Amino acid sequence: MSAAIDERDKKKTPGRKERLLNRRQIYSGLLSFAGLVIIILGLLRFPQYENPSILLLLLFFAIATQSTMTYLVGGNVSVSVSGAISFAVVGLYGPVAAGMAAAIAEVGLWLLSLRPKDRDWNHEIERLGVNGGIHGVSILLGGLVFVWVRDMLGTGSFIADAIPWFAGAIVGDQVNFWLLSIIIYLANGVSPKEVFRENRWAIPMNVLVMSVGGGLIMLAVAQFGLLGLAIFVLPIILSAYSFRVTVNNAKKQMVELEEMVTLRTQALANANHELEALHKEKDSFLAVLTHDMRTPLTSIRGYGSIMRDRELTREQQTKIAKVILNSQDTLLEIVNNILELEKLQSGVPILLESSNFDVALLVKNTAESLETQALEKKITLNYDQVPSPIMITADMSKIRRVILNLISNALKYTPEDGLVSVRTMVNGRFAIFEVEDNGYGIPADELPHIFDRYSRVKGHRHLAIGTGLGLAIVKSLIEAHDGEISVQSEENVGSTFTFKLPLT
Repeated sequence: MSAAIDERDKKKTPGRKERLLNRRQIYSGLLSFAGLVIIILGLLRFPQYENPSILLLLLFFAIATQSTMTYLVGGNVSVSVSGAISFAVVGLYGPVAAGMAAAIAEVGLWLLSLRPKDRDWNHEIERLGVNGGIHGVSILLGGLVFVWVRDMLGTGSFIADAIPWFAGAIVGDQVNFWLLSIIIYLANGVSPKEVFRENRWAIPMNVLVMSVGGGLIMLAVAQFGLLGLAIFVLPIILSAYSFRVTVNNAKKQMVELEEMVTLRTQALANANHELEALHKEKDSFLAVLTHDMRTPLTSIRGYGSIMRDRELTREQQTKIAKVILNSQDTLLEIVNNILELEKLQSGVPILLESSNFDVALLVKNTAESLETQALEKKITLNYDQVPSPIMITADMSKIRRVILNLISNALKYTPEDGLVSVRTMVNGRFAIFEVEDNGYGIPADELPHIFDRYSRVKGHRHLAIGTGLGLAIVKSLIEAHDGEISVQSEENVGSTFTFKLPLT
């Protein structure tokens, strides 16, 4: 195992934090010194070793296997199979050489992973010293136990040969672990017990790698020399590298999966919010709809009762009939808007029954049909009595509905003695329709939402009956014809609605 020293703040009190920092510096210094001493002792004894070329290769392989280490949970602890190489040196060259090999493997890994640019050199030197010291001391002590147990038991049987390897591996692994746990506690405030709980599953694996792997490598070198080293060590390095790639890929997939889950969770939360907002909109719409339908229904019932129960003059009958018909038209408009909304919400494309017709003449005829409504409110309705033909290809009934809706709205929200002007013209490749009034106008903060479903100007709700669907449907019908609609308005000055459609 190796340490990845972290500088995270763990909410310690200032005094305790300083004490831990001082202890950590002392502890790091002792580990670094121990590792340096082990390396120096091993190098001084180098000329005394038999077959130093094999030891050099083992040092090279130790660095190679250490470079394939894999980080465990949290990134503070890592595992590698370099322990097998170092522990093989115990059986071939003794504990001091094995400790030197473990410490030098950390130095080699540090050099390979070093990125000189923008590095915290104090932190890097500390990391090198700590890891080199931990590995050198743990392998040295494990090697000493190996030699002591082997000398005590002797050799000759399989069990007697195997026990020293397992005993030395267990001691080496535990020394490594607890030395590492102390530095993690001093650096990050994580207790050794917590580190043990998170990484205890790696203990059997480390012991097996050190004991079995180290024993097999030593046996191969003792029997076959350099050939045995190549046969047994290269597969270990390749397997370790493959394991690292697999783990890193698994981590990457886990990160991607977590990101995907986060995105899906956020999308689900957004959908829930949208559903809640939609329910609120529908509740508000139903409340407005109930209120708006009650008024014309009450008028129809009231005037119907009058016609049934009283003797009326012809003039009175005509007046009541107009009220009933206007109320019926209001109800019909509400029902049509609801039906149109259901079509739009179902996602079914708007079906167009296109034909070639004169839109200027259609505007004139539609405006004429609303003259009575304008006269009742004493509103002047201006439109071209003899329009110049403007031919377009579109669904005439739907375009008539758009024109009817926009002129009706202008009449609804213009006070008595007001003015509504309707114009049709050609601009380039488009037919332009405008309806302008000098009515109540739309507040600037509500203007961006005027074409939204269920949207009604708050200050206008008492002026006329409506569902807030008309302009949303108008916009959908215009866009279905590849047209555009816009509005300019100023409160208490008036509004101008404009839409344009492609010419034939």
